[in-house]
Amino acid sequence: MTDEGKKISSPKGEVLVIAEQILGELQPVTLELLGAGRYLSDKLGSQLTCLVMGHNLAEITEKLVSYGADAVYVADHPDLTCYRTLTYRRVVVDLLDSLAIPPHICLLGSTTTGRDLAPRIAAHFETGLTADCTELDVGPYEHKSKVDPSKVGIYEECLYAIRPSFGESLKARILGPWKNPQMATTRPGQMTPLKPDSNRQAKIIPVQVSIKPEDNRLIVAETLREVGKGIKLQEADVIVAGGYGLGSADGFQLMNQLAACFPNSAVGSSRKVVDLGWIPYEHQVGQTGKTVRPKVYIACGISGAIQHRVGMSKSSLIIAINKDVDAPIFKFAHHGIVGDIFQIVPEMIRQLESVKSDKEVQTVVSTH
Repeated sequence: MTDEGKKISSPKGEVLVIAEQILGELQPVTLELLGAGRYLSDKLGSQLTCLVMGHNLAEITEKLVSYGADAVYVADHPDLTCYRTLTYRRVVVDLLDSLAIPPHICLLGSTTTGRDLAPRIAAHFETGLTADCTELDVGPYEHKSKVDPSKVGIYEECLYAIRPSFGESLKARILGPWKNPQMATTRPGQMTPLKPDSNRQAKIIPVQVSIKPEDNRLIVAETLREVGKGIKLQEADVIVAGGYGLGSADGFQLMNQLAACFPNSAVGSSRKVVDLGWIPYEHQVGQTGKTVRPKVYIACGISGAIQHRVGMSKSSLIIAINKDVDAPIFKFAHHGIVGDIFQIVPEMIRQLESVKSDKEVQTVVSTH
């Protein structure tokens, strides 16, 4: 067999998800990663494991098991109460170094913490890292380039890390099978969590924490966390989003009135109106904002540029309202209304308010 057809394999390791928690609150992206990790581990025929770091983690550990982990590594230590790059890096590196077989795949969320921690882990192990993925899979890959003859051959269980490129107009499949763990971070809101099962059983494995003096160069003196009022965008069942077509910041008063007609709703926006200062950044949906997948997404005066589309295209039902019949959003919306927002939305509010109970409104949403 020539090198070009040679099969290159390595001992099959686990799929490891590095959990993210903030002050004892497990972040939703971790549950999404467990859903993606379950798919990958089943396809590989390997274990799905999860590493959680922090202090007083008992409840979080139980939740990780119920959402699909076969084993949970628990690094519980007072020095890990708040995220610090070097202390968390030390725990991950020490754990992976202690394993007889390195993980086949290692996944983190594409969050502020994940984007800080993942490259430091990848650099230590001199392995590849694909950031900001929207899809993950595993499959064969044949490497034919003879620039490095040692890499020529067929890799049968390669991580396909798939992410948008060229301004979100194309998907790039990025491969790095040369060394395990093969690493990726994924955008929040892109992967689907499993349904929790409180009867699931898993191994709980305590992790020895050995922080070195040089890891304490950064001290967290105080944590100030501003908790926004209302429903978080990623947790809302209904999102009413406004764009430049509203004409001014005053248009968001109408968006708030429409959102108030639904239980568990929130107001979103396009990037342009955030840049104009019409609404704070935490409402922004899109490539540089939040990625959401509500049951209903009502886009008012939003053209539907690719940057915005990538953040909301997985919504179950998309309703677009725009006076421009050629607006790109009509090409992917499930329902489109061409007309003046300030005539259409008040009528929608009037009809929704005629529904007497929240239960009836929820029925309208679930039907779609």
